[in-house]
Amino acid sequence: MKIKVRKYDLASKTVATVIIALIGLMFVLPLFWMISASLQINGDIYKYPFQWIPTLPRWENYAEIWNSGEVPLLTMYGNSIFIVVFTNLGIMFVSILAAYAFAKLQFKGKGIVFSMFICVMMIPSQVTVVPRFLLFKDLSLYNTLWAVILPALFSVTSIFLMRQFFMTVPDSLLESAFLDGAGHFRILTQIMLPLTKPTVASLLIMNFVTCWNDYFNPLVFLPSKKYYTVSLGIQYYYTQEVPSTNLTMAMSVCAILPVLILFFTCQKFFIESITSSGVKG
Repeated sequence: MKIKVRKYDLASKTVATVIIALIGLMFVLPLFWMISASLQINGDIYKYPFQWIPTLPRWENYAEIWNSGEVPLLTMYGNSIFIVVFTNLGIMFVSILAAYAFAKLQFKGKGIVFSMFICVMMIPSQVTVVPRFLLFKDLSLYNTLWAVILPALFSVTSIFLMRQFFMTVPDSLLESAFLDGAGHFRILTQIMLPLTKPTVASLLIMNFVTCWNDYFNPLVFLPSKKYYTVSLGIQYYYTQEVPSTNLTMAMSVCAILPVLILFFTCQKFFIESITSSGVKG
């Protein structure tokens, strides 16, 4: 009887592994196609059957996007990195302070303020495009990178998630710190933040991906080519009179590399954050 159970478990695990592998292949296949298409000429990309491994890889496609006279990739990388770094720093600074206030401080009307705050999550960002456009025009911030950075500093999702994790820290721990003479700043930096390090890391990853992939805001507020981001560079090559699919795919490969590097570097914190979010105590 024990042997039958073991055989059944082995068969079920094998079937589950095969199914998961097929599902994973479905997700990875477009990435393989993108890499292969980036090493071909336009005419070969749409041939049937598709040539997954190019006979003569065209590495010149990557050289062309890096050395483009119109929108060089190095400039777009610099703009995107500038936006991502300052946006992430601003988001974490605002989110941590606001979350600590909502989670651990007591003040009159906190529940009402937080409820109104959560309602902001229901408002699509596209609704505020026209007011932002007019405001940045008046402030001479239109067509500057700050027009994309400043509105992103207020992240309701980040504040809400940080507050939820701060709520899991026992109040008795904070009371002990107060008795030892610690103030709010010291409690936040030396007690709260070390305990929520996985959460901070996961929020940094999510905000990085959101800012890096942002297409709508740069499209509206950054019309000048010298301020183009990586996402706008992908659009640039695909909207020419003769769309350069191979260059578009090369841009896409270069655009996805920083995201993959960041995720594989910080995936331990990301997984730890997701795991700990289901543990109450």
